[in-house]
Amino acid sequence: MQLSIHYYVLLLSEQTSKLYEGFRDKLIDIQNTNFPFESSIDAGSPAHKDTQVSNFLHQTDQRFAHYYDQDPHRLVVIGEKNSLDIYQASKIRQDILIGTVEGDFTATSPNDLGKIVWPVVKEAIAGVNQNALRDLATAARVKKVVSGIDAVGQSAEIETGSTLYVEEDYHVKGSIHKTDQSLIRSKHVNLLEVLDDVVDFIIEKVLKKGGTVIFLDSGSLVNLERIALILQG
Repeated sequence: MQLSIHYYVLLLSEQTSKLYEGFRDKLIDIQNTNFPFESSIDAGSPAHKDTQVSNFLHQTDQRFAHYYDQDPHRLVVIGEKNSLDIYQASKIRQDILIGTVEGDFTATSPNDLGKIVWPVVKEAIAGVNQNALRDLATAARVKKVVSGIDAVGQSAEIETGSTLYVEEDYHVKGSIHKTDQSLIRSKHVNLLEVLDDVVDFIIEKVLKKGGTVIFLDSGSLVNLERIALILQG
C-alpha cells in the first residue's frame, strides 16, 4: 500500500489502547464502542503477563480491523517498549506499518501526539534524501522544475514518479475544475468539487503516481512560491 498523508496511529500500553486518524500532523482521537479499549491484565509471572499482553494486543488489532477494512490506510504504532516488542514479534500489520515510536503517550494530547508522529510519516514519504535542496537546484538549472500551486497542480496530473517539494505549513483552499483539471483558488468556491486543501490534493496525486514528496521548513521555497515539482520528462 502506498504512503499517504492520511494514516492511522495505534497507541498501545498494558492498560489501554487508543486509535487516532491522522492528516499530516493533525490527529483525530477515535472514541466509540471500540476505542479506547481498556485491558484486564492482572499481576503475575512475567511469562503469564506477556501472554495476557499478547492476547490484549490481538484483541486491539481485531478492533482496529473494523476501521481498516472500511477505510484502509498505513499505520504508525506507538507505546511502551514491552507492548511494542510483543506487537512487532507477533508480525501484526507489518505490511502496512510505517514505523513505531517508543514511549508512554497515554496522557499525551492528540495535538502534541501529532507533532511526535508526523515526522515518522514525513520521513517515510520523503525516503532517504539527504540532498533534497541540492537536487532541486540542479533540476532548476536545466529547466526541469515547475513552481507555484497552479503550474505544479497541472503538471502533477501528467507526471509520474516525480518529486514534489512543499513547505510544511503551506495550505490553499480551493477546487479542481473537472474539465481541464486546473486549480481554482478562492475562499468562496462554488464548483463541482470543493477541496479544503489543494496542496494536500496535489501531494496525494504525486504519491499515487509513484512520486516522492519532500516537506521543507516554512520559507525554504519562498522564491518558488512555496511549492515545486521536479519534472521527469
